[in-house]
Amino acid sequence: MQLTDAIQQVKEGLGLKYDFTIVMMGFALLLARLLPTFVLTPMVGGDTTPTEVKLGLGVIIGMVCFPVIEPSLRQIPTGPVTFMAILLKEIFIGFTISFIVSIVFDAAQVAGQLVDNMSGTNQAQIMVPSIQTSVSLYASLKLQLFITLFLTLNGHHIVIDALASSFRSIPLEAFPRFSNGFWPFFDVVIRVFADMMRISLALAAPVLLATFLTDLALGMINRVAPQVQVFFVAMQIKPAVTVLIVFTSMHLIMTRVTREYGVMFEWMRRALQLMG
Repeated sequence: MQLTDAIQQVKEGLGLKYDFTIVMMGFALLLARLLPTFVLTPMVGGDTTPTEVKLGLGVIIGMVCFPVIEPSLRQIPTGPVTFMAILLKEIFIGFTISFIVSIVFDAAQVAGQLVDNMSGTNQAQIMVPSIQTSVSLYASLKLQLFITLFLTLNGHHIVIDALASSFRSIPLEAFPRFSNGFWPFFDVVIRVFADMMRISLALAAPVLLATFLTDLALGMINRVAPQVQVFFVAMQIKPAVTVLIVFTSMHLIMTRVTREYGVMFEWMRRALQLMG
């Protein structure tokens, strides 16, 4: 049996109506939109998850979403220049979605670093073998906590559904139309970045306020009794106050993050709508 006959039998067995070259080009464009969300965002574990696992997950999701792009395979350009332009367009869409999906997780890291700086625990670095780097205590705690909450709330299902739906609003063979103009889209991107700063300050606010009041109280004690070494006393009091406040306000933080996930999904839908 010749190779061409074997390929033809495989095509008939899989029910493919197109040439393998067209199928592989369409699948490459599909992965260009999907993979940035799985590789660059902490949605499936962040840096603690091996890149091979995230790539494999993206390929599996791409195989599931392939029937969605099948009607677009006839219109995919085969010229090298036009195909590269379409590929860059898909990468741009993928990076945009991954940027929006990352806002709450990036805000968690920023909030944790603020807490570590204010409480003095930034000097305590822990080595994480899976990512081969040192991280601060509360930054790692908040990030892993929010990833667990995101997966528990099935947020990854919403992201995958939005990715699959984006192929209907922005087909593979078409460029973003920006029906409302370029500025509304870039305004969304700017507001997403501003939201990241707002969320990080809101998440770190209880500890920032508690450590500020602790510093204020120690400063007043130092004014009354200058012989008291408040600097060394603060090194012991502020970490204890931080632990107490973090675990006391944990339910408030979780409730706030749940609402922020809804805002994040709304920004993602808005960005896809403006590009369509």
